[in-house]
Amino acid sequence: MFPKVSLVIPVYNVEKYLHRCVDSILNQTFQDFEIILINDGSQDKSGEICDEYAKKDKRIKVLHKKNARVSAARNDGLKMAKGKYIGFIDSDDWIEPEMYQEMYNKANELNLDIVMCDYKKRLEDYENRRTQPIRGGFYSKKDIKNELFKCLIMFDHIEFPPTISNCVCLLSLEFLRKNNLYYDEDIHYCEDSIFGSKVMYHATNFYYLKDRHYYNYFYNPNSTTNTYNEKKWNNYLKINERLIKYFGKTSEFDFSRQIKINMLYFTLNMLGQINFSARKNEEKLYMIKEIMYHPNVTNIFKNFKLPNISWRGKVIILLIKFKMVRLYFFLVLDKRYKQELISG
Repeated sequence: MFPKVSLVIPVYNVEKYLHRCVDSILNQTFQDFEIILINDGSQDKSGEICDEYAKKDKRIKVLHKKNARVSAARNDGLKMAKGKYIGFIDSDDWIEPEMYQEMYNKANELNLDIVMCDYKKRLEDYENRRTQPIRGGFYSKKDIKNELFKCLIMFDHIEFPPTISNCVCLLSLEFLRKNNLYYDEDIHYCEDSIFGSKVMYHATNFYYLKDRHYYNYFYNPNSTTNTYNEKKWNNYLKINERLIKYFGKTSEFDFSRQIKINMLYFTLNMLGQINFSARKNEEKLYMIKEIMYHPNVTNIFKNFKLPNISWRGKVIILLIKFKMVRLYFFLVLDKRYKQELISG
């Protein structure tokens, strides 16, 4: 007898958080699931914790493998899954007890390809409830095209699309496999974004459980999402090229502006992270120049209308457009560096 829901959890060096994550699933009001723990080459006791859970509960499967990052781990789970629906959970996060009961009931009732809830960003003593600027409820294929294609890749105000967090989605496994929807295994940052856009593009229907904040996204300052890494830029360039190849030639909708805004977001993100890196000022100037003069960045501004954002944001975008490296550098510098310039 196959489970109704498969839950895939990539695990990498999270011994501090793994119990909280898995226990939150075991404590669900919905119990017809399997948990697939992908131990992605952990160097701490995470692998042992996975095995302990598997010994106690036959619904829990464990795959130990060499580290290949989250995209490959999720694909491993996709291939192993036996449920009618599949969900992904990050191992340092946790979920509310009613999450999968509500999501499965809605998905099963309406035979959905995707159902999505809201989430809370959590620190140890703080929470911020997040919701998407789209309506709640049911979307047909026509509704998806009319209402969601315009924010499939990026909102015009430089925000990620509704499906940016795949972990708040419950997905039909048959739908994913039928459309050959898997993660790009060489994408190690923002893998949720490109996968979510492809999923929504192919979906025949969708339901949004708006204001149901069932997923707890833990802000871990040591996670790859929140730390500076030079490899991110090449990763972002790769995503940009994949988006152009996947969505650039479709006749259903013109996604070209969204692709440009996505590349603009990546540019702003990298420039911001360079500012807060430990590099010397001369190195930072060189790195900023390399990004501003990159062809993918130059291409953003061909026949490009500035997005509807704050005047400060528009100024920064114009500095990038006109490649005003030193002025940008001065305007966004940390206070301590500004003081160095003034006093030096």
